[in-house]
Parts: sequence; structure tokens; C-alpha cells
Amino acid sequence: MFIAPIARALRGFHFDPSAFSKQAFYVDMFFMPLCVPTKHVHFTFGHRVKSGWSADDPNLETKLTLAMQEEVPFLAGLNTAIDVARALEPLTKTHNPHCHEAFAYTLLQAGEMPAALHALDTLLALIDSVKRANPDVTWELEIAARALLIRDKLLDKPEDAHQQLAAWEAETVRKLGLQEFRESP
Repeated sequence: MFIAPIARALRGFHFDPSAFSKQAFYVDMFFMPLCVPTKHVHFTFGHRVKSGWSADDPNLETKLTLAMQEEVPFLAGLNTAIDVARALEPLTKTHNPHCHEAFAYTLLQAGEMPAALHALDTLLALIDSVKRANPDVTWELEIAARALLIRDKLLDKPEDAHQQLAAWEAETVRKLGLQEFRESP
């Protein structure tokens, strides 16, 4: 379930069945910046809504509606690139390259070029340190290649970096089949 129209980020809720019970399930709130190339919806950015849920609960609809409504103001507030960047910033305290990549790109989309450049350098240093420990992790090499491409474009001709992010965003929207729900960025 997602919020339409879609602008800079896919925002919504994911319902996940329990492996242990046919009645139990989980609900996650998520957002996903579309400028980061991907072929699949993922739930890297977000969190579980309350605890586990059970279809047997006689008050399920009321409880679940209230719990989801508590998350809506946050999701609804992710309207611009800077909104998304601010939501991602706390996640950069982790060593997860996905968080750093999304943060850097959304800062760039927001026009925060010095901050974006710093975030890209931080991302590349993080990947370099991880690469030394495990040089065969291809997904990290892909992130590094994209980050270097954006960094080089940003330093040489910033509008090319913006165009690259716009192209990745359009490609992600197409690969996820979200074109009909798209709002002009």
C-alpha cells in the first residue's frame, strides 16, 4: 500500500505474513528514494508498525488503522528532496552504504551541493574500508561506482549530476511499474 501520487520517494506500508502462524502478520512503514537505482521495492528505510498483528483480534481494524495513522504524518511530510534527506540523515550514523548513498543523492537533488559532496566522500570512505575487509562484495562496488560517477559529474558540471539522478529516478519508476502513479518531481 503506498501514497499516491509519487514524487521523490515511494512511501507506504508493507504487510508481511508470519512464518509461524497463518493468523499473524507484520506491518512496516517505509519510504524509498527513487533516485537510487533499484529493480525492486525494498524496506531499508522505515520501521515496523507496533508489534505483531493477528487476524484473530476482534479489534484489529481499529487498532491497525490507528497505528498506521500515527505514521501518516511522517510519510506525508516527505514531499521534497530535502524532506527525504532529513529523514535519511539519522540513518547515516550506521555503516550501511545504502543509507549513505540515498542521503547523498537526496541532498544533491535538494540543491545542497557542498553537503552532498561531503556525503559522497563519506560514502566512498565507508565503502573503501569495507572493501578492504571483503573485496568481493559486488553490490558495494556498484554503489561506489555510482557514487564516483555522481561525484565526478558534480565536480565537473553539477547539472549533469542532477540529470543523472533524474535519469535514475525515471528508470526506477519504470522498473517498479509506477509510471501511472507518478507526479512530476
